[in-house]
Amino acid sequence: MISSLYNFLKIKFCYRTYWKQWVVFLVILLGLLLFLISCNGEEDDVIGDCFVAPDPERICTEEAEPVCACNDLVYSNSCYAEKAGNLKWKPTNKDAGETCQYE
Repeated sequence: MISSLYNFLKIKFCYRTYWKQWVVFLVILLGLLLFLISCNGEEDDVIGDCFVAPDPERICTEEAEPVCACNDLVYSNSCYAEKAGNLKWKPTNKDAGETCQYE
């Protein structure tokens, strides 16, 4: 069985028509391996589950519904909090730009 599998792979790998499929297969396999290695289950203390990269292209309305984001800053509404990269926020009575206690 092993020799038949070896011969099958040898034939597939040696023919010129299959080299692109092997390259794609190896790239996908390498990508999957790197993904599994990088997922070690530990959360990043700096970013955690609260903050992601800011989205400066996001367009927000000027609604005055202040929120306290998980970075302890007050934004004029949830759209601006998301635009700054915050994933979590809660309503507050403070003005935009002030500091707050999210937790």
